[in-house]
Amino acid sequence: MTGQQRVNLWDKILPDQPINNDHYAAPADAYHRLLLQEIARSSGLKMPIDDFKLELSDKVPYEAMASSPVGLRFLQLLVKMTGARRVLEIGAFIGLSAMSMARALPKGGEVVTIEKFDHFAAIARNNFKNNGLADKITLMDGDAFAVIDSLPKDKLFDMVFIDGNKERYAHYFKALEPLLRPGGLAVIDDSLFHGDVLNPKPKSEKGQGVKDFLDVAAECKDWLRLLVPISNGTMLMVKPGA
Repeated sequence: MTGQQRVNLWDKILPDQPINNDHYAAPADAYHRLLLQEIARSSGLKMPIDDFKLELSDKVPYEAMASSPVGLRFLQLLVKMTGARRVLEIGAFIGLSAMSMARALPKGGEVVTIEKFDHFAAIARNNFKNNGLADKITLMDGDAFAVIDSLPKDKLFDMVFIDGNKERYAHYFKALEPLLRPGGLAVIDDSLFHGDVLNPKPKSEKGQGVKDFLDVAAECKDWLRLLVPISNGTMLMVKPGA
């Protein structure tokens, strides 16, 4: 291409790459702040601390573990677009993602969320109550695999959201697959795990666990799937058989 810079497909993934951003003229250090502001303004997003009445943990800042407002809205859109009535979540933390999904459910819908740590489970329950969502969310305490084993096998879920122990992502996915209805959606958060999955050998056990899951996903050839580079990566997988 004479007089034109060669464009590679990998140059067109993220909004702040030069080819997607060559008209931006404000200071470079303001870009990501302005990007979030415009997404929030045009999409009608509020920051979680303003959108919910939140009890917070004194152990972990909510910004460190909770999804961003963009990620929370993305979950709501997935619930709406799939028509989900029953959603299963692994990893409640303080309840932000469960509450966001519950807001998008139709009348009679339910989010079942599993939280291993008593500290976070207690905070999440208070948040569900304080935001008028306790009737739409069932929180189950304990190890996710023990809870999964106890769930009725004849009440399938329309959507599952995996955001628990990264080392065991592949095991979560395999354990949850029988509980997801044909045509249902699996959403797996943190699927790029801070770039560790791109290393020839992941540097962390969590990165290796997520990489192991991606290897499993790569073999799910009958599933319609896409790893989306939103935040820390989100894998979307539609179960075959609908």
